[in-house]
Amino acid sequence: MYPVSQAYKTAIRARTRTDSVTGVLTLKDGTVLPLQPQDLISGSLTLDNQCVTGEELAFGCAYMGQAALSLRTELDRYSFYGASLVLTYALQLPDGSWERVPLGCYTVAEAERRALYVSIKAYDNILALQTRFDGEALQGDAYTLLAALADRAGLTLGQTAQEIAGLSPCAGLVHRLSGEEFSTLRDAVSAIAQLLGGFAAADRAGRLVIRQFAVSPCAALDAAGRSEAAVSDFRCHYTAVRLETGDKTFTAAVPGEGLLMTISDMPLAEKGLDETRQQMADSLLATLQGLDYTPATVTMPGDPVFEPGDRITLPQADGAAPEMLVTHFVWRYRGRQTLKSVGRNPYLGGSTDGNTQKLLRKVQASAETKRLTYYSFTNTADLTVQGSEVRAIEIAFAATEATSAIFLAQLLLDAAPDGDAPLTLTVRYYLNDALVENFMPQQRLLAGPHTMALFYPFPSVEADTVKRLSVRLCCAGGTVTIAKYGIKATVTGQGMVSELPWNGLITSEEELPGVPLAAHIYTIGAITDGGPTLQEGTQ
Repeated sequence: MYPVSQAYKTAIRARTRTDSVTGVLTLKDGTVLPLQPQDLISGSLTLDNQCVTGEELAFGCAYMGQAALSLRTELDRYSFYGASLVLTYALQLPDGSWERVPLGCYTVAEAERRALYVSIKAYDNILALQTRFDGEALQGDAYTLLAALADRAGLTLGQTAQEIAGLSPCAGLVHRLSGEEFSTLRDAVSAIAQLLGGFAAADRAGRLVIRQFAVSPCAALDAAGRSEAAVSDFRCHYTAVRLETGDKTFTAAVPGEGLLMTISDMPLAEKGLDETRQQMADSLLATLQGLDYTPATVTMPGDPVFEPGDRITLPQADGAAPEMLVTHFVWRYRGRQTLKSVGRNPYLGGSTDGNTQKLLRKVQASAETKRLTYYSFTNTADLTVQGSEVRAIEIAFAATEATSAIFLAQLLLDAAPDGDAPLTLTVRYYLNDALVENFMPQQRLLAGPHTMALFYPFPSVEADTVKRLSVRLCCAGGTVTIAKYGIKATVTGQGMVSELPWNGLITSEEELPGVPLAAHIYTIGAITDGGPTLQEGTQ
């Protein structure tokens, strides 16, 4: 809840109020358009935001808040695309002064021209995270990663290292994020928010923040403060968390009856020590323990100070005072506001969403076995083949189940025979450092550039094993050179894993120039009781 004065709280609950909305619209060309109340079509301004995507409490949402409005303007709709929009709400207090509440920073994504106005849809700064995760991988604790992700998106992180650390004991865990695991920056931020037991949001100043669901009420809405209220007759109380990863399941539970939160998609729990992943489950359960609440839907006169994650008390006529968690809200300027709190009924026994997640995991696992995976290789340095064997291609690969694979390569090389006769280039295949003796292709090459294609089948690749293919070249009768990036090679097959576990082996190779040796001659002299005498000579 955005902090406001007691005078504001009194004025917003009054039977009549005087308020206004102003703003600043900055177009892509730098033009600044101040927005006054008369520029808005009456009843057109709506703010919509949420922190849970389904109908059950969950962690890790990174929802884009939306602002919709209609402007009286002569500008064409194309002028508004990509424009920056900042909105402010102002309420007149009993003493005649005005108190202002920022409504957020948005970027215009849609504009539609009507006869007298332009309808605009804009999204908050979570939109900036909807960019591809490119560049180097990131590594660090939660604060370090969030700061780096915000910087890549052109945003400011709105929390300090101490504030992030205070969200969860797991905030200090070091993780590595890369584009191979997360397609967008938003996905990566969502994963960190999930780890911290919260959700990602853009605050009213446009900064990236990680919020948690409130454990204490920020306001009470009695019968006079709300128009309608649909309050559930059950309470959401969690007593267990289950993390379902690709290889294991980790459960944290406390005694008693309550709901089970099943998390079937937690990217940061897919790797690491079992103790660390169990710590994640324990931490999320500890967070859930403070979130007992009652699902409800409330309609009330608009008040823009409320935010997703707020806890609100709903006093009842019978003396009960259930508390709801705001998971969705829709605010309409000079209209009604809707606050919603989703939750699963513990008496229904199961979770359809959980069954759906299990089904999706099975489908995903099945898809993995049918997906073609490519292990690619290219040489990053020039190669010269002359006489002795030279390593040209090194590829390691593995499979999740027994399957088959093929090796394909193309080499762009230049041959320089010693004389007029063509040279001979021999290809030798090594599998796990063992020479394949029954298959050694040879090619005779005249002077000049050539293209050489290689093929080798692997009819049987065992499950859960790593194979290392080494292709080495040997030249007789001349020299073969291959320029940097002159080799393109791949091993591909179905059911192969996209990442290889390190097997603890470090392989290194270094070529040293020849060391000249001088021949030595030793002459054995007369043998005596003291042994033979040696005379050294050099040849």
